[in-house]
Amino acid sequence: MDRILVNDPTMGTFAVSVPDALPCVGTAPVNWNNRDLPDWGTPLPFPAILDAMVAAGYTGTEYGAEFPTDPEELRASLAPRGLRLSGAYQWLHFRDDARLEGERRALERLLATLAATGCADLIVADAMTPERISLAGHVPLDGSAGLNDSEWSLLGRNLTSVAVQAAAWGIRTHYHNHVGSFVETPSEVDRLLHGLDFPTVDLCFDTGHYAYGGGDPTAFVAEHHDRIGYLHLKDVCPTALMAAREQRWSFLEALRHCIFCEFGDGIVDIPLVVDTLRTSGYVGWIVVEQDTSSRPPTESAAASRQYLREQCGI
Repeated sequence: MDRILVNDPTMGTFAVSVPDALPCVGTAPVNWNNRDLPDWGTPLPFPAILDAMVAAGYTGTEYGAEFPTDPEELRASLAPRGLRLSGAYQWLHFRDDARLEGERRALERLLATLAATGCADLIVADAMTPERISLAGHVPLDGSAGLNDSEWSLLGRNLTSVAVQAAAWGIRTHYHNHVGSFVETPSEVDRLLHGLDFPTVDLCFDTGHYAYGGGDPTAFVAEHHDRIGYLHLKDVCPTALMAAREQRWSFLEALRHCIFCEFGDGIVDIPLVVDTLRTSGYVGWIVVEQDTSSRPPTESAAASRQYLREQCGI
């Protein structure tokens, strides 16, 4: 695993680990245990969820709330199954200094666990809000439901500080665009992108959330591949997306209608996204996420993994 040097005015120069080479294909616990919809299906406990991931064909996983915090126990569960820890996803209140300060203590414990297991990636997003959850996929284009300049500034400042905190553990930070949050639409992602303290922070680009939010993920990857350090790969069902916009579903309603679908059944050109990243020299993780499915989760995850092998060569 290589390391890059990052310069920060408060921390000085420090090294951050980066993955070795493409392909690094993983999955995430949300495919089996969706905490946004706790009544959706029967959750899989740890370590049975790891066995399901292996059965579906994956060699990497993001950290989940059901995973142990003890690094030795975690390594002892992952290694015999041929799994690596790809990263950990965290909602944080970047626009609320007091709440973020309280969250930092738990984040510090998580960072220690990740570092001790050789994981080098933290994925973060500004916490979803009820008003934006209700507007998922149909946010007003005039910016009336978005952040003002001071809120953008606060988000950026706190995001950088979290990245510095993670970098002290040798962990890179990637910001995740997400429907139901204030970084959903193409204009909001663009505003975030141009305010990022790069390379202290880069993007965990989510193809499904970007398409759901009204963007063209293939065009985004072609233009901004150099700002993407981690990828959440999703497809979007065109029928569910149209209904979500016409009937103004909330994000949670859209999940219940399986707005994210198996690869090849949706509107995202998965092979083009992967090929663009490959030719650009991308060396990060590709993590397959599908929050809900009409099929059993392991069967669904296996179908998308097989698609990547057959259609993308990874």
